[in-house]
Amino acid sequence: MQKLALRILGRFSRKTFIRSAWKNLNSLSEHDELTEALDTLISMSHEENEFIELITVIVDVLSEAPMASAFLCHIIDSAALPSKETSHKITTRLLQKLKPVGLLFYLKSLGGIYRTKPKKRTRVNAAIIWSVLAEKLAGEISLSLFSDNVCTTLLDYLQYDRDASVRLFALIALEKFGMTGQNKEKILNSGRDIHKILQCIAKELHSDEGSSEDVNRRRQLKFCVEWALKNTFDSGKEDMYDSDESPVSSNSINVMLNPVDATAHWKISRNGLEIRNDNSTFESIRATMGVSSGKWFYEVILLTNGIMQIGYATKRCMFGPEDGTGVGDDPFGFAFDGCRNVLWANGVSVPYGGSESWKPGDVVGVYMDVSSGCVRFYLNGKDLGVVYPLNIAQFRKLAESSLHPALSFTSYQQAIVNFGAEKFRYPPPSSSFTYQTLNSQGQISSELRNSIQKRVWRASRYRSVSVSPYWKQQFESTEEDFDTQCSICFAKPPAVVLGPCNHDGFCSDCSKMMHSCPLCRTPISHRKPMNNNITSLPSTPTKLSIASTSASSSLSAPSTAIVLPPTPPHSRPASSITSWEPRCLEP
Repeated sequence: MQKLALRILGRFSRKTFIRSAWKNLNSLSEHDELTEALDTLISMSHEENEFIELITVIVDVLSEAPMASAFLCHIIDSAALPSKETSHKITTRLLQKLKPVGLLFYLKSLGGIYRTKPKKRTRVNAAIIWSVLAEKLAGEISLSLFSDNVCTTLLDYLQYDRDASVRLFALIALEKFGMTGQNKEKILNSGRDIHKILQCIAKELHSDEGSSEDVNRRRQLKFCVEWALKNTFDSGKEDMYDSDESPVSSNSINVMLNPVDATAHWKISRNGLEIRNDNSTFESIRATMGVSSGKWFYEVILLTNGIMQIGYATKRCMFGPEDGTGVGDDPFGFAFDGCRNVLWANGVSVPYGGSESWKPGDVVGVYMDVSSGCVRFYLNGKDLGVVYPLNIAQFRKLAESSLHPALSFTSYQQAIVNFGAEKFRYPPPSSSFTYQTLNSQGQISSELRNSIQKRVWRASRYRSVSVSPYWKQQFESTEEDFDTQCSICFAKPPAVVLGPCNHDGFCSDCSKMMHSCPLCRTPISHRKPMNNNITSLPSTPTKLSIASTSASSSLSAPSTAIVLPPTPPHSRPASSITSWEPRCLEP
């Protein structure tokens, strides 16, 4: 009896400690304090019982706070790999949380007993935890986590739950589990036609546009349903609803977000303007067009309110999804993050944008004057102030290699970008600012447009394919055949050598969509057919490093802080550039 009492007391103490640590984590703002709080929770994930308790508590306390899901992804990603037994115990605990328990009410009018179903937030949190774990785990451990009861629960939530948030995260969890072949077979052979379920949801969302339910959440669900229909649970049919709700023709869209010039895990609309990240990594993407001079404006309509970095970057901006680095986290770009109200450049952040974080439905405007090196960000038409994110010499050096609109999103974030194909919701005042739209000056060939759209809709299909033992044996016995296919699309023979790095293995279509080599990130200066004499190229691939470039003299030594001077930088002597203190001008 004493041992049982001590065990219960120990478990209660762990839960209390975890709740306290999680509460502190979501209330802290200083980097060192956040790191310490995160390390405390991560340290508890290395022992089986504590990891189970951690997950059990988080399913109760995980909130809709913008950074909560990002913290969860980081903790689980840093945790020790759980065993099959631990995964099974986690699933058992989560299913217990989802049982229709609680207060029992005697309903005299019905003459029966009614059990309350779990709270909406508990259902959402369980689906989020399953999706994050499913992304991290594979093989036997994933199979142990995805029991028949879990499969049934998630399908029930997707098909019957009336809350858009619950359905959305149930679908995301099913997609993540579906990346393991046997789990996908379990979903497809469950006796529930998931393709038909998704079609019904898509039809329901199209026919119920006037619903009073959260419009932004319904838009997210609609987008993910249509993505799943065409990717994860594709039946091979074309009877789907298109998420492209733009009133303009796709042929009049001259600038898109480029999935070829991006990290790997984006969901992107067919028109190349709506994007979503459901991965635990920090995903980044650039637009097809870059600018070197002039004044420019574009808008981003937010459907979520989490961590997103919105701004500009050159082709040399090195995105690091696993490291959490994106636009503004190196010397080759800058970005505004309205969740944390900071401006990022040179990997340094300074306060910017006020005290209130952005919300779903907000519209972010980005105005850039290349000649003066100044940028203005707007939130729902409100000018947040002029900023000079980089010293003028550095800014102009970046502009020489073209600055592309670029975005980085953390988990479960979604937005729509308008480069000017549609009327802006909050354009800068014409009496004070002149500008061009990227869409009016951009150009996408039909070949590139079709290639991007094909790549968008095939993006996740390859990641979730289940290979039977027979075909696996066939692939292994004919491995040399892959040398005769393009390394990007695996559909056409390689025909192009990239210069100056001398990497090959790409078809002509894919090579036209590249601005830098996908293997070494060297900017492409020229392309040559593989059957041409290429002896003039280096005999061995050469990476283009910052230290070896002529531009390195001004870029390798970034300013000590983001430059936000009260007067334009060209009016100050060059010697004072790096010593400016971070400041911003009021609008």
